[in-house]
Amino acid sequence: MTSPRPRIGVVLNANAGRTRRDPGLADRLRAKLTDDDLLVSTRSPDELSDAAERFRAHGVTLLAVVGGDGSASVTLSTFARVYAPDALPPVALLRGGTMNTVANGCGAPRGNPAALLASLAPRVRSGNGLHTSQRSTIRIGDRFGFLFGTGVVEGFLHAYYANGTPTPLSAAGVLARGVASALVGGPLVRRIASPCRASVDFADGAHWPLQDYLTIAAGTVDQIGLGFRPFLRCDERPESFHLLGIYAPVAALARELPRIRLARPMRPGHALDRVTDRAVIRFEGGVARYMLDGEIFETPGELTLTAGPTITLVR
Repeated sequence: MTSPRPRIGVVLNANAGRTRRDPGLADRLRAKLTDDDLLVSTRSPDELSDAAERFRAHGVTLLAVVGGDGSASVTLSTFARVYAPDALPPVALLRGGTMNTVANGCGAPRGNPAALLASLAPRVRSGNGLHTSQRSTIRIGDRFGFLFGTGVVEGFLHAYYANGTPTPLSAAGVLARGVASALVGGPLVRRIASPCRASVDFADGAHWPLQDYLTIAAGTVDQIGLGFRPFLRCDERPESFHLLGIYAPVAALARELPRIRLARPMRPGHALDRVTDRAVIRFEGGVARYMLDGEIFETPGELTLTAGPTITLVR
């Protein structure tokens, strides 16, 4: 039995930051493809679902996503629903968005999307030289991703998006001002680092107590942005994620940032952590805001995180 003919399917998020700033990107990507390949530019969930149907019917053997973390999460969640119960083909994250933390954490090569596709396409067609790894995901409702966070994680992103045009440089600026504010108890850190009061229950009966958490965050990649790597145990077990409940004061967390950037565990007395495939977070009153792969959502009172599908990613 012969292997299926290699076919590349490219999903270009027309709403992504780099795409909006580079209207010729679609043409440059198309120039790297053959008549056997597909390129679809999408702007809505319905267009994504249609693209997934086309890719599946066409027998795409490599799914390439152009866009940042949020684009990848939405695309893969939609494609997984369409492909179910079958697994997705291997996935290449070609970057192109405001945030590309997941691509960094998965070891995806750096570069602009057209150059990355030009490097990747010959290796796909020859059947040689593709290096892949398996990566677990975090499912919340009907969507899954690789990074989750409440409290200061969501607050930082809110400040980052409100800071004009989001760029890595502006993110670093928000972080620097936030750290300085934390050390003196200034107003910025009070806006960013409002704690979430919650408890967490696990499937095996384990329990994290109801208390103020600076953040409850999880990852299936070790990075969370700007080179910080808090999820050191993300690869400890398949079909699981590393969950952190940081309860230390924000000034104490600021002093731990050099250790987190060096991928070292925080010192005792700062956080709870656990590798799990299911966690129920119960927020005390009101509406909880959280981040999933760079997108901000709200939930009324309770949130269930489970292990989502395992994705084969091109490194």
